[in-house]
Amino acid sequence: MQIQFKSDLVQFFTRESPRELKRLVWLSFFVGVTNTLLIALINKCASDVTDGKSVMWEFFLFCFLLLAFLLITNRANRENIHNSQELIHRFKMRIMHDILRSDLSRLDQIGRGEILQILARDAQQVSQSVAVLVNLAQSAATLICLTLYMATISLVAFALTLGSSVFIFVLGARQLLSVTGKYVDVMDKDIAANALFEDFLNGYKEIKMNSKRALDVTHDIVKMSKDSNTIRQGLLISSTNFFNYLTVMMYVIVGTMIFIVPVFSVGFSQHVTETTTTALFLAASLTGMIQSIPVLSLSNVSAKILRDLESRLSFGMDQFAAKRHDQDFGVVQNITLDHVKYHHPTSHSGRPFVLGPVTYKFELGKVYYIRGNNGSGKTTLMRLLTGLYAPSDGQILVNGTVVQQPVDKSFRDMFAVVFSDFYLFKKMYGLTNYSQDEIDALLKLFKMQGKLSIEHGNFSDLSFSTGQRKRIALLVAILEKRPFIILDEWAADQDPEFRQEFYEHIIPMFREMGKGVIAITHDDQYYDTADHVLYMADGKPIEGV
Repeated sequence: MQIQFKSDLVQFFTRESPRELKRLVWLSFFVGVTNTLLIALINKCASDVTDGKSVMWEFFLFCFLLLAFLLITNRANRENIHNSQELIHRFKMRIMHDILRSDLSRLDQIGRGEILQILARDAQQVSQSVAVLVNLAQSAATLICLTLYMATISLVAFALTLGSSVFIFVLGARQLLSVTGKYVDVMDKDIAANALFEDFLNGYKEIKMNSKRALDVTHDIVKMSKDSNTIRQGLLISSTNFFNYLTVMMYVIVGTMIFIVPVFSVGFSQHVTETTTTALFLAASLTGMIQSIPVLSLSNVSAKILRDLESRLSFGMDQFAAKRHDQDFGVVQNITLDHVKYHHPTSHSGRPFVLGPVTYKFELGKVYYIRGNNGSGKTTLMRLLTGLYAPSDGQILVNGTVVQQPVDKSFRDMFAVVFSDFYLFKKMYGLTNYSQDEIDALLKLFKMQGKLSIEHGNFSDLSFSTGQRKRIALLVAILEKRPFIILDEWAADQDPEFRQEFYEHIIPMFREMGKGVIAITHDDQYYDTADHVLYMADGKPIEGV
């Protein structure tokens, strides 16, 4: 029988913390030997007391072994807890690094929700498995040492103990591993139920406004939760009953040594006390090993998921990193797309969308508006231009110099972007080169004075309308002081008065500052404020339409 956790879980620990694994082996060996010495000493002292002999020196030896066992295991437990948490911390930091190295399309394919769920659920599962793995190793070492010790007492008891231990372990492992697979199914059902509950929270307004929708959604949530709960109850009852049978079987083995073995083994009766005591400790170790199997099996699944996530995020990145060199573009004057194409990942719903080929030059000091129907490729073009997507074909040039792919920070640092699905952080991360006078002037420009204050880079409040939050996002973009400003339908949520202010005063201000402005917009009444207007149709640009 193959124990599942030997593959992914151990490989995960071997990569993340090989020294801790070696320490675990030595600690387990120490615990097994110490347990065996303590039991052997107890058996000897019990025999000596029966014979009326003094056990004073044995008492001091017993105290020494007990103290050594307590001190070393306590220290090891502290280190194991510390190391397990550090291990998960290092892994999460590496995942964050891989996300930063990856591109947006890969992140979209995996899904932000899946990444967060994996880091929360599976990382925690693997972290908790460290203590269980330690207990398993210590129980296994103790079982081996006690079995060998049993051979010094009685070969018959040794053979019976060895055979029954292997039988019980195999039987328990097979039963519990089969239950583990069902637990994985329950976990999948829980994930689906949690996803539906997330929909319930995200669509709260829509649910409150439609009682029939609310009834249907809650009905599905209740049904999925009940189904998961019913399966879990059955598995818990089955596991509990199985351990009851296992406990009875262990007592049967002990009873066999007391009642049956003496009949077939001459002289065994004088070793009944030693063998019974040792068998009880053996049973406890064996129980600990079997109980650890389902947890470690689930942890093995989680370790595989974590490793797969890392592989999906970092796929192909290392080969690019080996070929990279830092690029210095100097003072940026223009950015050119040269026959650039992008193929969106294949969708099961139909033919994938293809952008391009696109050949166009964007220059500093000019304003570019991009228009087009929904799904025409406007946002994809912006993501290609800013390096969030890597071109499938063609190349991007800065001042005539080809930009290596995937792009590095020297290229991305040319753009200050406000996305249509923008996100505002509570703090202005990455911004230090600004003055309070600049902030006050921008708050006045965006009509946010008296409503918002910024102290030490922290916003006093972000509970504003979408249009006001977009103003704050553009304020941050201006403070980034990048050559190009990219805006994706920024004015769509502004009131008519401020929309006019934006096109007639703020856009010209950017031009006067020497910025290159590239904005996706449908406000055709203001197209005369741009130097160039591009029309996107079926993934291809047409200027001046």
